Amino acid sequence: MPINLPILTVTALANGINPCGIGMMITFLGYLLVFGGKGKDKWWIYKIGLTYILSVFVTYLFLGLFFYGAVYYLQRWWLAGIFKYIIGGAILVAGLIQIKDVFWQDLPFHLRMPKVGFEKINKLMAKTSVGMAALIGVLTTIFSTPCMMPLYIGTTAVIARSGLPMIKVLGLFLYYNLVFILPLILILIAMGEGKQVVDMKEWEHKNIKWMRFVLGVALVIVGWLIVTK
Repeated sequence: MPINLPILTVTALANGINPCGIGMMITFLGYLLVFGGKGKDKWWIYKIGLTYILSVFVTYLFLGLFFYGAVYYLQRWWLAGIFKYIIGGAILVAGLIQIKDVFWQDLPFHLRMPKVGFEKINKLMAKTSVGMAALIGVLTTIFSTPCMMPLYIGTTAVIARSGLPMIKVLGLFLYYNLVFILPLILILIAMGEGKQVVDMKEWEHKNIKWMRFVLGVALVIVGWLIVTK
């Protein structure tokens, strides 16, 4: 299956605006500005914020390469013929759940960060340091798996079926993850330059349904492509 770079770019952006990652970034930076950043200049906020984003980037990259290896070898086994239907069907279901949450939030089954993960990360936010920002980035990526990973796994499956050499595969993963963190960088710049926390939370609240909708549609499209190609 050939890799279409514009489609890969749109997919990475759709994954980058997932509610889990955006919400946690705003919460994390908001905590820094209100509590941890008192008496410190904006460059301190940028340092901590960029550490967090770099941690998310590296963790997400390694998870992607891990899934790539798993998908690549699973496709070589006897179940390769049905594997695409399993993973494609699962991604389709994940997309429908995201779209369901846009219109019927009270219905069961959600793809969100578990409460235990959110509580654990919130406790760590009190310790504002470069090392802690890196740890929070890792934990956010891991605990956000239900929200962030379905589309990534779908993209990984497409790349694994492309037959490209490993050096090109690595380049695609690096590109995907750079695009993926762009929304986080934009949020960091906005808040670092003085955008109020309450304004950013209000923006998140107003747009969370559209973020879920875009992510859901992207999941449905990727799932459909995996099943039909």
